[in-house]
Amino acid sequence: MTMEWDKLDNSMQVLFDKLNTALKRFGYVAFISRRYDHLGKYTLCTPYKFSTRSPWFEDWFQTKFQNVKGHSLVNENACYNLYEFGRYCSHLDGDFAECGVYKGGTAYMLADVLMSLSLQSKSLHLFDTFSGMPSTADKDPSGHKQGEYGDITLEEVKAYLNPFPFIIFHPGFIPETFRGLEDNRYAFVHVDVDLYQSTKDSLSFFYDRMIKGGIILFDEYGKIGYERSERLAVDEFFQDKPEIPISLRTGQCFIIKL
Repeated sequence: MTMEWDKLDNSMQVLFDKLNTALKRFGYVAFISRRYDHLGKYTLCTPYKFSTRSPWFEDWFQTKFQNVKGHSLVNENACYNLYEFGRYCSHLDGDFAECGVYKGGTAYMLADVLMSLSLQSKSLHLFDTFSGMPSTADKDPSGHKQGEYGDITLEEVKAYLNPFPFIIFHPGFIPETFRGLEDNRYAFVHVDVDLYQSTKDSLSFFYDRMIKGGIILFDEYGKIGYERSERLAVDEFFQDKPEIPISLRTGQCFIIKL
């Protein structure tokens, strides 16, 4: 049976290689990948000719991801990273926070971490306008516009996240919504605000309030179009800091507070 799987795997690999080669000849980047391999646990790691373990496609995580579909623009791989970083930080003192909530999908993931580990004593702080991008988006190099992602209300997000009583909502504009939280400490922060200034303001507030060993995860750092917005804000902020932003294949990056 193993040999049969290997033969099938090799045949599919040859097919994908040929398709990718053909695409490259016409100037296209090869995006063809597959989600099969032995019991669906491995996927092709393009442009390299090997497959890697992909736990975000395994049943246990797909079950969790079903709760997020339709409530987030973040894919399975990135959600898996978020979930595992949250679990990694769960033993640390301090609350969790997310800047840039949109429809609440990634917030649900983080809340699920705390709930599944019986850590409801921690708070999950959510910061968003809940009415779309602020006016500063119009001048941001990312190309976002004021009001973008405004197809959701605070009431709808609250209803979706109702199973988690330890969530605290902070509607409004960053950095004003940070006021009154200066004495809090944080173990994990997810920054998904896209814009240069909002990213810079988030870092200015949270960095000094992070627990040693805590993680800040950025969603858009390595994605095309954010070189002069989120990525620039992160790079500038950590230029004189001991932490080094570590890029991930998903476009995310993270730092571990030293």
